[in-house]
Amino acid sequence: MRSRAVRLAFGFLAVAALPVATASPLHGQTPPTVHQQLRRLHDEAIANATPARPGTIRNAASPRRTDFGVVDPTAVAVQAYAFQAATSTDLLVDDGNGYRYFGAAPSNPYLAAPVQIPSGVVIDGFGLSYCDDAAGDLVVALLDNGDAGSANVTIASFSTVVAGCNSQTTANGEVSYRYESNVGHPLYVVMFWASGKTDGSVKFNSAEVSYHRIVSDPPPAATFNDVPTNHPFFQYVEALAASGITGGCQVSPPLYCPDNPVTRGQMAVFLAKALGLHWNN
Repeated sequence: MRSRAVRLAFGFLAVAALPVATASPLHGQTPPTVHQQLRRLHDEAIANATPARPGTIRNAASPRRTDFGVVDPTAVAVQAYAFQAATSTDLLVDDGNGYRYFGAAPSNPYLAAPVQIPSGVVIDGFGLSYCDDAAGDLVVALLDNGDAGSANVTIASFSTVVAGCNSQTTANGEVSYRYESNVGHPLYVVMFWASGKTDGSVKFNSAEVSYHRIVSDPPPAATFNDVPTNHPFFQYVEALAASGITGGCQVSPPLYCPDNPVTRGQMAVFLAKALGLHWNN
């Protein structure tokens, strides 16, 4: 049975308006829906004889960096079997290698899948692994579904640019979306099956979302008397305190002692609390 979250996502996508990046709608006009925007992206590609927002084709041997600190990004794969058709009666089939496609003409040529990433990150990239016998047959978008019925936000979107089996991503620097809270802001990948082909010549394997972690913004007032708001390490000390990793070196008055050396015992507390160590499986 389709999950309530995905049913709600399709409900929002059918009726919720998206802000357009280049211009705001005039008063009294209804902004285009997600489906309308994906169709327009495809139509523009056809009119210009080239797919819109081409992005880049990544070599299959390109390295994946791992999740560490606030510099290197983490890549999260959204597998093909996480996607559901907009209409439950539309048939999705597997080609035997994990690629999926519509096995019959869909009544509603859209697919969607949820994306799960942590709060406090910047989304850096978006990609799709696919096979296509003609460029532009698939259009995909990454959406922030908004809170309590608020308008969706298109984080990234593109149409496929090269025929054959490829892994296409947004261009470097094209995406930089601050994602502060995943509560009330579910992310979804939505795909438009623009070609209508059902013979397996157009299919997809997975989508990908990459992000890197960020340190939270500092509060307006200092927690410790010896780390004021103009201290060079204020933001980072406050992040440690807010996370419960440190309580400082003195309670009254509250002090952090930023210039004191750290013992091996204190280091153990910092690391164990920061990493949530240690639970047996």
